Amino acid sequence: MTQNGKFQRLACIDVLRGFDMFFLVGAGDILRNFFGAFHSDALNPVLYQLDHHWTGFTAWDIIMPLFLFTSGLSMPFSFSKYLGTGHTKAQLYGKIIKRFVILFVLGWIAQGNLLDLNINTFHIYCNTLHSIAFGYLITSLIVLNISKLKPQLVIAASLVVVYWLLLHFAGGGDFSKEGNFAMRVDKLLLGRFIDGTHQYTWTLSSLGFGATVIAGYFAGHILKQGFSAGKTLKALSIIGISLVAGGLLLSLQSPMIKPIWSPSMILLSGGICYLLLALSYLITDKWQFNGWWVTGLQIFGLNSIVAYMFHSAIPLRGIARTLLHGFEQFTGDFYPTVVVTGEFALLFLILWHLYRQKIFIKV
Repeated sequence: MTQNGKFQRLACIDVLRGFDMFFLVGAGDILRNFFGAFHSDALNPVLYQLDHHWTGFTAWDIIMPLFLFTSGLSMPFSFSKYLGTGHTKAQLYGKIIKRFVILFVLGWIAQGNLLDLNINTFHIYCNTLHSIAFGYLITSLIVLNISKLKPQLVIAASLVVVYWLLLHFAGGGDFSKEGNFAMRVDKLLLGRFIDGTHQYTWTLSSLGFGATVIAGYFAGHILKQGFSAGKTLKALSIIGISLVAGGLLLSLQSPMIKPIWSPSMILLSGGICYLLLALSYLITDKWQFNGWWVTGLQIFGLNSIVAYMFHSAIPLRGIARTLLHGFEQFTGDFYPTVVVTGEFALLFLILWHLYRQKIFIKV
């Protein structure tokens, strides 16, 4: 594989991750507030796609799976590079554990109420970064201890199968918000530290998080092989379409529920992630586009953790409201859109400065 080819493949990963961050930290809020300001029933289908619901799958539901998927995408490159520079597997395990701990602490800051310094409001396992931490750990244990691809694929599929079996048989097929087996396990293991404000599940759902991250790892493995652009696109597209079809078929028996990371949702979202990667690869590798919008997505993708933490834990919206409050008298119901746009602009300026200074903060 040539150095230039490797760069392009890594670029498509950054663009895809940037696309995800672009919507997560700004564009989603802007669109929700903008369309909501019209107070029109005709726009309800659009607003429906910009929110989470208990059953079914919306456009907004792909954001979290894509974040996990892209964390797995870079693993074949980073692991190979680390071990190729003389480091031992034991040292790599140390790095993995360090990343796991950092992600958990950041997740506690973002959503676990760590900064409250109050044990009564603390949540142990409650954030996207926590799901990435467990998914990354599970994937690492699999790929570092099993060298051959086929056994890796079997174990990855087993994660989904075991989760399906537990939900249907141990859980009696109950997929209600309070009665599903994953929620019952969370209540048992997390107790008073469970995140009671959401209906998301985490501990048992870690099997699904691992399946999503390892799906990204396999996609990164395809990119790393140095196939022709056509062959790579074909492989990514076939896998993506197959997973989407599998998810839709399984949804006839197992409900598609994003909050509990149901097996049908895992397959469908994984397939969509593969297809989005194929599109990103087509743009950055085969067509070699490098316009301003590609650079803009890379700005978000290269500092995705920074973007996520500033959006989640730093009151940029309050700063934007302070700076833009004078526009409220002119914009009426569209004032919230002005505020979240200002928040997004502030975040972009921070990320753009880091990009210009070639500062890329990784975990």
